[in-house]
Amino acid sequence: MIEKQFVQTSRRLDWLDQMKGLAIFSIVIFHFFQFYPKELEFIAVLYRLGARIALAAVDLFFVVAGFTTSYMMIRQLQKHNLSVSSIDFKSWLIKRLFRVYPAYLLAGFCSLLLYFIFKKFPPFNLDLILSILGLADYKTQVINPGFWFFRVLLQAYLIMPLILPLAIRNPKIILFIGILGGAIVKIIGLSLPHTSWVYPYFLQNNSIGSYWLQLCLGLYWGAIYYYKNDFRKIDYFVSIISLSLGSALFFILPSLGINVIYKLGIDLFVSPLIFLLVYLFFTVVKERLKAFKFMNFGWDKLSLLGIYSYQIYLIHQPLYLVIFAILVKPINVNSYVKFFSVLGLTIPLLIAYVIMFTHLENGIMRKISFLA
Repeated sequence: MIEKQFVQTSRRLDWLDQMKGLAIFSIVIFHFFQFYPKELEFIAVLYRLGARIALAAVDLFFVVAGFTTSYMMIRQLQKHNLSVSSIDFKSWLIKRLFRVYPAYLLAGFCSLLLYFIFKKFPPFNLDLILSILGLADYKTQVINPGFWFFRVLLQAYLIMPLILPLAIRNPKIILFIGILGGAIVKIIGLSLPHTSWVYPYFLQNNSIGSYWLQLCLGLYWGAIYYYKNDFRKIDYFVSIISLSLGSALFFILPSLGINVIYKLGIDLFVSPLIFLLVYLFFTVVKERLKAFKFMNFGWDKLSLLGIYSYQIYLIHQPLYLVIFAILVKPINVNSYVKFFSVLGLTIPLLIAYVIMFTHLENGIMRKISFLA
């Protein structure tokens, strides 16, 4: 049990926003190269490189989700001198859903509107209904390929009433559960043929099981950080050992005939150190660079990206699908000129779309705030 040493202040954790900002920036860049036609070799290379970075960025989001949940809950309990048993999880879950569902439904509407105006509208069937509700898996999703994230996030919220009390009472237990559950999921995934219909549920984008360790690790570190206001030497030491072990397995297992990829086990060993290294960058390194005043603009914009990372994630992929379908084929110029022309047009369009969407969402949330 962690002793109650002191109550944290209510200050916002800037490094957490900047970490999310860096993660969403990586994902947005990766998806650009993912959906852009692979007519140039350097685009294919950047796509493959970006895939590795984006996978790690998604892992960061789930660590952050767990971290924020336990950190904020402990802060509220300490602030009001309440026990874990006093948590009203029904109210908590309703508030979480109220925060994420309106943006999701609005993103779905905007995406369908884009398709209706510029592209083929998806047929009205069960897949479309499940996609609108946020219940479609990756294969049946017809609105936005990135909406799998909402489905998995929804699962994380639904399971939280069972695991959050454990994380608050005894963080070591939730870490053990995370390691054990994460290992079981990866072992099952490795044993399944890739043609199996359940294989995607153990790979990446269909169930919270694929991010079980990351979520539990975040819950664990959220409790640790609340009381320590920092991470401990043991956290760094174990994370380095974990990365070393994962790297060894990455090279050893293929020689045994086991096809190892990032999301089938290596992420378990890499995610902890990635989180800590990014934390160090936005605390220690950033502090040493504060003398360079011009960099404050970049930190502020990265924080802003982090604050709106959920909204940015929901809307950017359909815009790519529409823009590329419209712009790429009609431009009959050199491939490199075409690429940089499309990139130059995409950036301001994406910024304008994000600003429009966030203003619209904020307006809707004000109108329906009485429902919360």
